[in-house]
Amino acid sequence: MANGQGVKAATLHSRRAGRPSAREAELKHEAMLEAALEEFARAGFHGASIRAIADKAGLSTRTLYNRYPDKAALFAACLEMSSLQVRYKPSDRLGTLYEQLVHFGRIMQARLNEDRSTRLARVILREAASFPQLRDISRSQFHRFQLGPVQQILESHGFAPDQAEKLGEAYAALAFQKWQTRTMYNEAALTPAEIDEQIESATALFLKGALALRQD
Repeated sequence: MANGQGVKAATLHSRRAGRPSAREAELKHEAMLEAALEEFARAGFHGASIRAIADKAGLSTRTLYNRYPDKAALFAACLEMSSLQVRYKPSDRLGTLYEQLVHFGRIMQARLNEDRSTRLARVILREAASFPQLRDISRSQFHRFQLGPVQQILESHGFAPDQAEKLGEAYAALAFQKWQTRTMYNEAALTPAEIDEQIESATALFLKGALALRQD
């Protein structure tokens, strides 16, 4: 009977050993998204190969499609993962309004300025006319990870929600304008010094108008 129990336990252990843990599954998913990010950045949205992504991640195309039904859903998940790495956190809400905006702006600008982020932005600029879902995905990401944090900062300093939303769009346009221009025209990436100068000057200019509006 003891031997029977031992065999049963060994069989159960073997079954469990063959199934990935939650952490292993998470790592496989991250590897899949990393492979997809590289493929989209390399080949563009239309040219990206689902088979190449699956092969690089060590998965079958069926497994990939079980999780993401189409290329647009996979592209959205890639941008989501990339954006979450620089998500604005409650712990960042320290200092004056100027300091908080500069802090967020520097982090976000540095992330946007990375080579892969710039290449993905160019994919959206180049292919959004042919694939409107790219524009929708980009707009959603902008609202969550660029506009949303600025709104939170402004509201925490006394701005009404509707005013904070409008002003948030104005701040993003000022803060990231130079990066957008260089991305559009395939120019050199911003240097760290240029990022600091752009964010600090854009924030100072923005606050002159924003604070006057709040007083009104």
